[in-house]
Amino acid sequence: MADITKIIKTVEQNLFLPKQLFSCEFNPTLGHYVYGIGYSIIGDCSILSCGCCISESLYHDIIKVTKNELIHCPVCKSKNVSVIGPVKPLRSLYYQIQSFKNIPGNKDLDRADYLIQKENEMLVKDTTHISEAQLPSFTVNNDMKNAKIASEPIRFQSTPSKCTIQQKDTVSSKDIQRNKTSLLNLFFKVATQVNSQEGINPERSVTTQGDIIRDMALISVHPQRSHSNNHEKKSDFASELVSLTNKSNTIATEPLSQESNRGQLKLIKNNTNNVKPLISSNFDEKKEYYFANCFPLYRKRHTFKTHSKFLKTKSKLFINTTISPNCSMFALISKHKWEVYSIPADLIKASPSLLFCGRNTGEYGKSFESLNPFDPSILINKNDKIVWGEYVYCKLSEDLLVISDTRNSIQVFDLNQDGKMIYYYCSKYHVRCIDIDQSGKIIACGIVGKDRKTNVEQALITLHRIDRNKMTSQYEFLSPITIALPYRDPINTIQLSMDGLYLTCSTTMESRFLIISLRNVNEPRLIMKSLRSIDTSLESEGITDTKLFPGNSNLMCVTSTAFNSPPIIINTKIEDISNLRSVAQPSLLNKFADLGNKIHKCEISPRNDSIAFLDKNGSVYLVCAPNMIDHEKKRTVIVEMVADAYRAHESASMKFSSDGHVLYILDRKGVLYVEDFAYDLPQNSEITKCKEINQ
Repeated sequence: MADITKIIKTVEQNLFLPKQLFSCEFNPTLGHYVYGIGYSIIGDCSILSCGCCISESLYHDIIKVTKNELIHCPVCKSKNVSVIGPVKPLRSLYYQIQSFKNIPGNKDLDRADYLIQKENEMLVKDTTHISEAQLPSFTVNNDMKNAKIASEPIRFQSTPSKCTIQQKDTVSSKDIQRNKTSLLNLFFKVATQVNSQEGINPERSVTTQGDIIRDMALISVHPQRSHSNNHEKKSDFASELVSLTNKSNTIATEPLSQESNRGQLKLIKNNTNNVKPLISSNFDEKKEYYFANCFPLYRKRHTFKTHSKFLKTKSKLFINTTISPNCSMFALISKHKWEVYSIPADLIKASPSLLFCGRNTGEYGKSFESLNPFDPSILINKNDKIVWGEYVYCKLSEDLLVISDTRNSIQVFDLNQDGKMIYYYCSKYHVRCIDIDQSGKIIACGIVGKDRKTNVEQALITLHRIDRNKMTSQYEFLSPITIALPYRDPINTIQLSMDGLYLTCSTTMESRFLIISLRNVNEPRLIMKSLRSIDTSLESEGITDTKLFPGNSNLMCVTSTAFNSPPIIINTKIEDISNLRSVAQPSLLNKFADLGNKIHKCEISPRNDSIAFLDKNGSVYLVCAPNMIDHEKKRTVIVEMVADAYRAHESASMKFSSDGHVLYILDRKGVLYVEDFAYDLPQNSEITKCKEINQ
């Protein structure tokens, strides 16, 4: 019985997780709440979107105190996390242990022994920014009785990611590491049982287990490096012009090196595996199982046409397309019209339908037959005369549609008001590209301006900040901020990261690509710059897309359309900047030469293990690898063939679903392609196989 008792106690340590909230104070320096957390054996284990496991009651307690729908993780400090769902195997394990303790013959695990075990539990508090004098006494509520335990002095080292706890009868770091390993083995055991129940052959099981190991590595808990701009020097913004031509920017820009030392590759491999995937809160174990068996070779194809062909020979073409961040809507614009369609959750039962539409004269509504007139009350100066131009670019957030036209105006439409225009801004200079962040708080515009004194052209970026009135919940647009880049080369592309903390852009003639930090949006800072030595002839479009990996700003994908310029992945090194005035110089990590030299766009999966590429001819490639550096484990397939495009801004739009299961593609003919990799097992007759490219 003593051996059984020891085994039960060892297994029970897998349930030793964050359980209770002792304190919660807002830290204005960090900009978020600081929690005091107590660890204990829990029976309501749930997993967060960052991959950490905590008590579900603890999550709801934090929500009640902070009154926020999205919080930061009390374990790994990741921001804007939410509950994905319960961890059913761990909850079942808890009740099995409790039922075993209640057996009359088990005297070794009676209530007295259980209370002693509770008294020896390590109570860890999130005290990185709280002094020892602020640590209060707290009470631990057990199932048997209330035992008041006075907190003993707890001392932390200066390193945030490591802490030394001086307390009697505590669990050692080796025990904690052993518990994590046991928890991982528990997930593998459950996955093996699922495979045996589904009747998968042994050869397929080997591949499935490798996929499970890859996914578990992605959701493992790792400390994140904190970013602070507390010591940044404030500038005078009276002229609303922020110049990035400071002393640090006089460093000569170096082209990407073709060689990377092995030490850097090893570091990036570790960083890639430590990335927390931005998976959806609607976690579905069945879909995850299908995805592990199908991705990237098997998928269910759905195709929807928004407009039927006319004259039976030619389809209607649109100037620009976009898909919303949550993949619930998509937008199409022609020269004089815009349309927004819905994307149903179940594409088998329903098809995309028109939600809102409008014309370039400010009219809007739910159909072109019944449009509402333009409301001139949004104009700041009522005497202004609007000269409507032809539409050029469009972008979607969760609730807003942003369109730019040939008259250099930026128009914002509220999709919660049937597509009513709520903001109109006309620039004095040519607008070359636009983007809006996922939350709809920042609109970035790349424009070409002229210096007032020398009349020389200069690359400018305008940031339009969006806020909500706390009383009326109406959108408010603050005065735009203009950033002057230290180059005369016009901006070609502009992209905001998913979290809105970084802005990437590229130039036209010299093929430069830059990263600007927006952690303090009022004080943007140039933190990385480099260039590609590629062809700049008239047929070349130069750099066509720049995207940071979701949740991992150390990795960035750059595509281009020019001779001998395949897509590449670089190490930005922006997290290694020690001096606030220094600028990172990136290094080359990988080059996808097998994809060719005519890539218009790229889209990175929230799982950080695959990238979709769109070439000029309309071929959609999917490159899948556990990390984006190792060529041996890389697989490349052709997912779809869509409408081709002569220029990058006319090419199709791509977007992964929040869980990475589905890839949405919208081409300029108004055709929506849905590639579902988690629909069913490959044995289903509706599942088709992608064409694999030989390496």
